[in-house]
Amino acid sequence: MNQYTNINSQLEALKLKDIETYFYQKVGYGASILPKVTPFKGINTDMLYIKDNKLLFIKFMDTTEDLFFILEEELLEVMNEEHELLKLKMEQLKLNIEYNYVFVMPYVNIDNSYKFKDFIEKNLIDKTKVEEILNNKSLIDEYLKGENNEIDLNLFLLKICPEYYVLNDKIHLNNRFKKISFYSDDYKYSATPLSEEQIKDIISINYGSTLFTGGSGTGKTTLMLSKVMKLARVYPHHRFLILTHTKQESNELREKLQALYKENTNIDVYTLNSFVLKLAKKYNLVVDYNMLKKDYYKTFNNIVKQARNIIKNKNMFKGIFIDEAESFSKDEIEFIREFLYKTKYIFNVFSCNSLNISNNVNIFKDNLEGIEFDENIYLNKNYRQSKDLVDFNNNFCENIDKYIKKLRSNVKNTGFYKTENIKPKTKSVDIIKVNDLEEQISSVIWEIEYFINQKGLDYSEIAVIYPYNKKKLKSGKIMYFQYMLRKALEKANIPYIYAEENLTNISKKVGITISNIYTIKNLEYKACVICQLEMLYNHTINDTTQDYQINDFIGDLNKVYLATNRACDYLSIVTAFNEDSSDIIKLLIESK
Repeated sequence: MNQYTNINSQLEALKLKDIETYFYQKVGYGASILPKVTPFKGINTDMLYIKDNKLLFIKFMDTTEDLFFILEEELLEVMNEEHELLKLKMEQLKLNIEYNYVFVMPYVNIDNSYKFKDFIEKNLIDKTKVEEILNNKSLIDEYLKGENNEIDLNLFLLKICPEYYVLNDKIHLNNRFKKISFYSDDYKYSATPLSEEQIKDIISINYGSTLFTGGSGTGKTTLMLSKVMKLARVYPHHRFLILTHTKQESNELREKLQALYKENTNIDVYTLNSFVLKLAKKYNLVVDYNMLKKDYYKTFNNIVKQARNIIKNKNMFKGIFIDEAESFSKDEIEFIREFLYKTKYIFNVFSCNSLNISNNVNIFKDNLEGIEFDENIYLNKNYRQSKDLVDFNNNFCENIDKYIKKLRSNVKNTGFYKTENIKPKTKSVDIIKVNDLEEQISSVIWEIEYFINQKGLDYSEIAVIYPYNKKKLKSGKIMYFQYMLRKALEKANIPYIYAEENLTNISKKVGITISNIYTIKNLEYKACVICQLEMLYNHTINDTTQDYQINDFIGDLNKVYLATNRACDYLSIVTAFNEDSSDIIKLLIESK
């Protein structure tokens, strides 16, 4: 349980108390423990102790002897009321769950029971009893009640601490708790418990501004959503906002919230654009929808300027969380901050520069430069990919870093982060060279059939990724690559679906997914086949003295990095280019 002794939070409800740390170190042999569980609104417990399928909620009281001497009866009454409130909530749910709830007072001995004799005897552990328990750990088990059915218990855990689970994940890192299958809105999900380190990170929330950076697959979005759920449950009367860059991610976050935490009435999820348009409607801002179609960027910025004037005293949110921050501008982030409370607010920003595939890539100037953060946290554990894929992408990042810094020694950080694997190694990366487009499409079909027939994958676990649906060639003709691929799949009787903004990682898929770089951004698959990289515009840097050409080249490298990181277990890259004609292909081959 040492991970939980590293919880670092300034929030009173999540702060680790001294006696709590001592309990983690001394108590818990043969038991499982979850920290800072909020079973119901208005009830924040410090520890859920589970042994032999028996439940014990524990709350640690920092009450000193002097304070207790003054407010003895009042404090006993408050604790008793909270115990009765939990009892009432449990009865309302009509769950077949046995449990107990105890309050630990390590600095006070109870001499006078007043009218609370039964409560003190069964639900209060005073200084003398604490010392006895720490000397004889088995004494805590005397407060446990009846054993629960394992299935009922696990479903109950998911209900009272959904922030400690991730939907439909492919790895199970916390063997103390079971993976759970359940139905929500007639759709079957699985919920996998997060690792102890991830749970510790969820609870470690501080006031002020925090920047989280890390490579693809390091759990940034999972951590963000879990933090928001935790705060929304601890502070049910405050509002929290999540902003993303893509509709695809905002749709997935809403879907996950609906499945994990239906009572999320104080969490808003928007893209920046939809959030600003909501403000425009709410505060009657002037919006010219015809101009919005003709010149979206200019018209959108005009709405933002209007919004700035009306929000000066609109402190709407206790916490704001920005994901995909690499695609936001500094001005946009500073605009968003203005909606926070003036004090005791939480502002978390999650970023990975190498996932920026928009047109505003600038490796010479960080988009977050000039924004002050109270804390910078770097995430490096890769929860998505097998070791072979992690090694490949780490080599790719390192090779890109060397390549760019050889051209520009003044570049401090290219934004390509290495990650640390936690999944076992599989032989999973192949680069397949072909001669022409026809052979390339045939190789894609062969790879799909190989994954199905030799690796036992389902069609839904495979994606084919290419840069663009179509491209204008130098001759002036347009190559409709998606159309050509689709025809080949139909001829081979391979079912397929298109990636679009409503397709998420938890959507039901009835075939392989075919997608360009932009619509695959938030998705992941067991196997990915990347093809037609020849469509990228910047395979080499023609004039290395020009910063804009280096930026354009990095922009295409970002697209490749994003694609290679959609694969969890297997990655195949099919290309007609070689090292002499493409520095991108050269970097990929050198990374294998």
